[in-house]
Amino acid sequence: MNLVAISCVKNEEDIIETFIRHTAAFVDQIVILDNGSTDATRDIIDSIKTENIPLELLHDSSVGHWQWKRMNFLMNNYAVNKYEADWIIPLDADELIVVEEHMAFPDILSKHQSPVKLQLRTFVPDKSDDVSEINPALRIRRRLQEEAHPYYKVVVPSDLLKKQPDVSLSQGNHNLVLNGKHLKASLLDSVFLAHIPIRSPEQYASKVALKSLQYLAMSQREKFWGRHLQRPYELLKQDLQAFADTYREAALYFGVKPDRPFEPKVVLDPIPYHGGDLRYTRMSSENHRVFKSIITYAEHLAASYADLSLQYDKLLRERENKNRITKIVEYVRTIFR
Repeated sequence: MNLVAISCVKNEEDIIETFIRHTAAFVDQIVILDNGSTDATRDIIDSIKTENIPLELLHDSSVGHWQWKRMNFLMNNYAVNKYEADWIIPLDADELIVVEEHMAFPDILSKHQSPVKLQLRTFVPDKSDDVSEINPALRIRRRLQEEAHPYYKVVVPSDLLKKQPDVSLSQGNHNLVLNGKHLKASLLDSVFLAHIPIRSPEQYASKVALKSLQYLAMSQREKFWGRHLQRPYELLKQDLQAFADTYREAALYFGVKPDRPFEPKVVLDPIPYHGGDLRYTRMSSENHRVFKSIITYAEHLAASYADLSLQYDKLLRERENKNRITKIVEYVRTIFR
């Protein structure tokens, strides 16, 4: 059975090597699209590509968090058409496959013919974490005992896509959509995704800032996209120190609606990491990570705006010329009537 994992990433230098090495233990091919990373993400991926790991890297630096478009492109053009996948596993870089039973992931999937879904279990940083451990899958050893609102990621059989080519992934890879309706997916009890969305104050600040700006740059988007980032984004703008001081609390309530009562309880449950030693990830103070991310993205937005302005001016000139020609033609017609 041929399993292909696909992912769209941006500025994930602290976890991208962990993600690739661990995921490679469960799938036959990994395809990653880098959406204009400005940190060491692409350098790390390029270094890993020199090893005997089935990995392909694509680039797309266009503005906006159009994840569903990019992921559907990877699913159809690469996972299915190029690598002839039997199953496609859409993942974010902070999601690690965990198989609970003493079974192989392909054997579990082979028992299913329709889409399945994996539940996310949120892992959270703790004061007792070993800060000298560079691998977040080994450093962050505690998770929420129960999720305030369970989230799932869909896993896709390629046979479905061949029979129903209009099926697409939703934003966030949570569902499959056909004719505006979500397709049913069975829950895999024996497999889940260890989700590590918040790993350090600097990483979290960079994530909140960039994704919020990406969503703001999207003129057409669903209102609920990025809703979980609104409150931390406002705090980040108002008080950077308060943002940094409360990042662990933010991890406990990540994705929880503000008006939802929830008392998080944490349990020690280390992630069974299967990726081996990290070779290219470097310990960094990350002091300038947020500023660098924002200023670089602002430059990209400014350049995009300048390009659009040029195109708009060109369009106006073409319309003006067309109007002049139309007026001349009408004048000539009046002469020869």
